Amino acid sequence: MSKEREIQQRLILLEQLREQAEALQRRLVEIELFKSELERTIESLEFFEKSEGKTEALMNLGGGVFAYVDIVEKKKFLVDVGSGIVIEKELREAIDFLNRKKENMEKTRAEIEEAIRSIASRMESLQREIAELSKEAEK
Repeated sequence: MSKEREIQQRLILLEQLREQAEALQRRLVEIELFKSELERTIESLEFFEKSEGKTEALMNLGGGVFAYVDIVEKKKFLVDVGSGIVIEKELREAIDFLNRKKENMEKTRAEIEEAIRSIASRMESLQREIAELSKEAEK
């Protein structure tokens, strides 16, 4: 196989790896946004856990419109457990469920970060190979 052909193949692989790394980076951003949402929800539930009597809150109706609502029932909440399935859970169960979900997000984030490091290492190796092949092709 000619040096030019080898260089071309490595450049194609390098581009594929770059695209994979970018996709993983986007996934990391999504995970961080979801994790932040979970943290805010956990914080709100913990507030309900400490409050007594009815609690006034703002409810997002969509389109930038909010309504003041009185939350009377603070012991049970409807929790999305995945695949569009919603289950009623006690307050503490809901908090624990969301904390486990957050821990899973953190594990997934760590796995993705490791995959990105691995891809970056492979890309550096490919770049060195391309540089070597380019030098050899010039001879």
